[in-house]
Amino acid sequence: MKLIFTSLILCCQSTSIAAEHPAIEAITKMQSMMPDDVKNGNIEKWVTETLAKQEEPTKGVPHILVLGDSWADIVGMKSVNKDGKVSFLQNALNSHNCTATSRCLAIPGSTADFWAGKLLVGATKLAVKAADYVYIMLMGNDALSYLHDCAKQGHTAQECSDGLLNTVMPDMYKIVDAIHAANPKARIVGFGYDTMFGPKLCAAVTHYLFPQCWKKGGGGNRCFNTHFMRIQEAWETIAANRTFVDKASILGATQVAGGDAKASTDPKNRHIDMDQMGPAQYWPVKLACFHPSVENCVPGQVKSCGAHVVMEEFYKDYWSKQPSVCPSAAAQTIVV
Repeated sequence: MKLIFTSLILCCQSTSIAAEHPAIEAITKMQSMMPDDVKNGNIEKWVTETLAKQEEPTKGVPHILVLGDSWADIVGMKSVNKDGKVSFLQNALNSHNCTATSRCLAIPGSTADFWAGKLLVGATKLAVKAADYVYIMLMGNDALSYLHDCAKQGHTAQECSDGLLNTVMPDMYKIVDAIHAANPKARIVGFGYDTMFGPKLCAAVTHYLFPQCWKKGGGGNRCFNTHFMRIQEAWETIAANRTFVDKASILGATQVAGGDAKASTDPKNRHIDMDQMGPAQYWPVKLACFHPSVENCVPGQVKSCGAHVVMEEFYKDYWSKQPSVCPSAAAQTIVV
């Protein structure tokens, strides 16, 4: 399955909202370009054929299955990486001599409730049986679909971020529980994106999602970051309530890579610069402002593009601590 690049250019120089807003156009375009088998309910056929085009799991080698939306497609599907050999996730693991194989089932534009549906959950159960790890990227499209309508109804930013979590959490639990039922040995991991929307034109999207933040005294970028990043909180809550789910975080990765001294990826003091968005070079307008950049990616240079930056941070925060995947992690284990 090829990545759907939303060649969206926010041509308006102001942040006024048109009847058909770029944020909605992006998700609508992605959803309209879903594979026909997915649209027609032939999910099992799509799963089988998509996996068949990718590397088979190797006996005795940990296997990672990537599930989710267009973010999952970007980092988990090798066709997106211009070298055409491995995905950005696999590239990060390989560069650190980690031993794992990976495959990807991603549907651009998909939401948590879509993945929680009976057809997709049933088909996903087949795919996860061979996985030792299931890495999930979801909830971003749910935010795009939910937040503006919530604001239009007169709710505060806090009420809308609360409502988003209340909406997505039941579906996320359905997804992880279905995966665990199909494969009790698999570890499930996810994270809540990073701060994005760096280019000036991307203000059209941030103002659309949380217009409350740009009213007088609303808090601007700090307000937006506070509430949009609660998707990370969702993963922390799931991990706290499911022993088979692990939380990870890449927060601050692109700001640190871009030289923002007010952000930190130190595990003991991880935080973003709340008053800034992600650096523009890592969150390009032509990828709708909320996908990591895949242009200018230079092998071995982890700061060269957004996809490299976020997968390197994922390695540092999570995979480097999994001895079965990255053998050197065993030497880093701290005995208390």
